Amino acid sequence: MTKNQTLTRLRFLLTFLFSTVPTSLVRIPSAIIRAWLKNLPLGPSIWNGFAGALMATAPPRQLQAILPSTIETYKAWAASQRDCAGVEEIVVEAAGGDDDGDDLIRLLWIGPRRRGGKVLLFFHGGGYVMPLSRGHLDWMDYVRKEAVAAGVELSVCVLEYDLIPENPYPRQVNQAILGFEHLLASGYAPSEIVIGGDSAGGHLSLSLLAHLHRPRPSSPSRGRSESIRPSDRIRGCFLVSPLSSLNCSTPSYNNWFSADVLGKKVVSTWGAHLVDNSPWHAEISAGKGWGMALDVPESWWDGVDVVDRILVTGGDEEVFSDHVQELGAMLKRRSKGEVALYMARREAHDGPLMDFAAGREASETTRVVTGFVVSCLKS
Repeated sequence: MTKNQTLTRLRFLLTFLFSTVPTSLVRIPSAIIRAWLKNLPLGPSIWNGFAGALMATAPPRQLQAILPSTIETYKAWAASQRDCAGVEEIVVEAAGGDDDGDDLIRLLWIGPRRRGGKVLLFFHGGGYVMPLSRGHLDWMDYVRKEAVAAGVELSVCVLEYDLIPENPYPRQVNQAILGFEHLLASGYAPSEIVIGGDSAGGHLSLSLLAHLHRPRPSSPSRGRSESIRPSDRIRGCFLVSPLSSLNCSTPSYNNWFSADVLGKKVVSTWGAHLVDNSPWHAEISAGKGWGMALDVPESWWDGVDVVDRILVTGGDEEVFSDHVQELGAMLKRRSKGEVALYMARREAHDGPLMDFAAGREASETTRVVTGFVVSCLKS
């Protein structure tokens, strides 16, 4: 451990003792009251109160100092699995995009890696601050095994993307584009690909869809197809509690005694880390929707025809609830593909991840997402 890492961890300890704990003493009782008033599950509500206090008080660099990295988490998890294809590293030479220097893109495989076949390209959540968690891997392994049991030989490919604040927008979008284009170059047909993600991963999925709909001029092109033709639409896209706006004034942000893990402070602070000192503000002002689906005129999405089916899910207790419903309605109006919206009652942010992080049985949202993936690739 370096001296800087040691100092960052010491700072985290002070933050935890003098900021996180006092904030928890407010948020946890608030979550308990909300759970009692709304008949919500008590355990997840208490956990959300504590985790929300931690996220609201600890700066991103401190959280990253105490959490294992994405690659560390994957390697530890994969060591206990029988049929993981491991890490695929792709060195991409610089080609005048937004970033200087070569890129190293890592794709983390769950199940066998085939040339061609059916694949789920997954983008994990965590506010672009927190790395991949074991819960994400257990969730995706569950989806894969359920698909195999249903007769779909599915592989899951998880993108390791760079984190903020060191890597603001559009770094992660460029990496998602490169990962997707690598799958195409490796022989995966668009009709055999489902993409999806939770929270920030849902935002990244939307950014990739926006790029496929209207290619982002300064995004990387490495001699692969930068977009796909309407006749080569990807098979499906699921968006679990996706970040789709940085407007924190909707009613769902103002629930009394919130039982959600997120709040205005986290969304606005982490959102600023993502978009400040980046092209994001200029793009949004110009009505370009690569960086945020709902913060531009709806006409941006007119005639979107790059995906056959879209599933949008959320919980009615989460701060994103209003935005999730608005996003689903907007995509139903603007997409040429099939769009479904599922809102879970008595559920807060990112229900499927919380299922597997807590080691509990799959919730209805988890089953809905799993059924969506299987039905996309069976049909």
